[in-house]
Amino acid sequence: MRFSERRARLGRQWRARSVAGLAMIGALLGAGTRAAAAPLDEPFVGGMTFDGPTSANLTSVYWNPAALGLVRGFQLMVAASGRLSTVEVNRAPINPMNGTPAPGGTMTFPSARARDLTGPSPFGPNSFFALSTDFGGDRFTIAFATYMPYLQRITFPVSPNGNEPTRYQILALDLRNLLLAPALSIRFGSDFRVGFAPGFLFSTGRLMFAEDLALNAGSAGLTSDCQGVPCGAENPSAAARYDVSSGNDLGDAKFSVTLGAGVYYRRRSFELGVAYQSRPLGSDVPGVEVAGQHTSVTLPPRDMPGGGLPVSCPNGQSSRCIFGDVSYRLPDVWIAGATWRLAPGLELSAMVRWLWLSMHDRIDIRLSGPPLDTNGQEVPQHIVLWRGFKDVWDLRGRISYWWRERVRIGAMLRVETSAVDAAAVNAAAVDGLKIEPVGLIEFRVLRQLWLGGGYGITFMRAVNVTSSVFQPQLAKECVDANGSLTSSACEGRLSGYARPTAAGKYTAQTQDFGVTMTLKF
Repeated sequence: MRFSERRARLGRQWRARSVAGLAMIGALLGAGTRAAAAPLDEPFVGGMTFDGPTSANLTSVYWNPAALGLVRGFQLMVAASGRLSTVEVNRAPINPMNGTPAPGGTMTFPSARARDLTGPSPFGPNSFFALSTDFGGDRFTIAFATYMPYLQRITFPVSPNGNEPTRYQILALDLRNLLLAPALSIRFGSDFRVGFAPGFLFSTGRLMFAEDLALNAGSAGLTSDCQGVPCGAENPSAAARYDVSSGNDLGDAKFSVTLGAGVYYRRRSFELGVAYQSRPLGSDVPGVEVAGQHTSVTLPPRDMPGGGLPVSCPNGQSSRCIFGDVSYRLPDVWIAGATWRLAPGLELSAMVRWLWLSMHDRIDIRLSGPPLDTNGQEVPQHIVLWRGFKDVWDLRGRISYWWRERVRIGAMLRVETSAVDAAAVNAAAVDGLKIEPVGLIEFRVLRQLWLGGGYGITFMRAVNVTSSVFQPQLAKECVDANGSLTSSACEGRLSGYARPTAAGKYTAQTQDFGVTMTLKF
């Protein structure tokens, strides 16, 4: 066969495979009828790089420990990434006497915007460190990595008047879970590998929000005196401020363990990987626990001594005498992916992650210390914040090309199904349709040094909450029913529904960016 004919045939094959690859990416995108970024999930563990359950780099400690066996020699990888997120909340008007949404409600709210820029820090958010060795062979590979697979941060501006629109849902939320993970990959036969990656999880966090004490006091609380007028609902004069924090040092963290495992198989130009990451195990509570030793409660300012000031400690005690305990659940995660080598240097990858976030239904907060009943103002010591997440599917398609074995470029599209129903959207969990295109590059600077980088921007349509799962009247009705556990209102209160409404319009945008450095010896 002449050279020109062979080249023409290869060109037709390359075009056919490329069309098939693009069709697969389109199918992945079409499968996600609703997409969103899941709260608490870090979608780019290992930074903005060419990761996945069939990737030959150190991010495999998370994505598939079996694929770690593809990493040759001794390697060290450091990734630093950042995230710029903007969330805007426009709450619907309410009836000030009972707190329910009302089209002609007389209590209106200004817009609230949370703009958070999160950068990397050692043993902190958006950082990844790993090293590995294959002992000079291809049978065993071991590695160690540290990263945060579960993270959520959002901060709204705080007003000196205490009238923030989002105060009853969240003012500041910072949940961190640092994982220290050793990993082992073992090869069986020529193209089948098995990997294991147990993890040691350290959890810290902070939550700041307000509690409507007028609602919590029932009908009598709504009509009682607040600086010369009936309190009503969402009155800053009848709100207590909670700030529950553990601190972010490793010594402040609560400890649990996780289990990770995976398999990898290759046949000619096709690679397949499947992995599993367990939820936290071995904790004193179902899920993870945050020990809030840096906790404060500020009393409402309504017409009595001590109002508007933090709860003080009894004489002779230290300035820190109120302690908080926070618990919540994290998901099991299944990951599967495949890579096709369409032509020399050209690769197509598809991946799916299944996050069992439906386990994370609430955040449970309990306070302890001296009595928090000061001058007749009863401050709740057990609060439930409803989350009500559902399982999430994270779908990705990526195409990449090697140029002269020195430069690799790639483009990826990511779609993620929503973790939150529209009725459950609130300032602490904004979720909606989101698509994220990502650009990636990696190049060799020196023989042993590789640098990489990436950028992604998410687009989310606005979410309009007209029928919020949060129903403030449940708090009043439960008190009026004398706290009867047979009351449906009290059941809702125990579940976390009995909070001020979150009806309104929510928008969000996120930009992800990062760089990676890999040393290969």
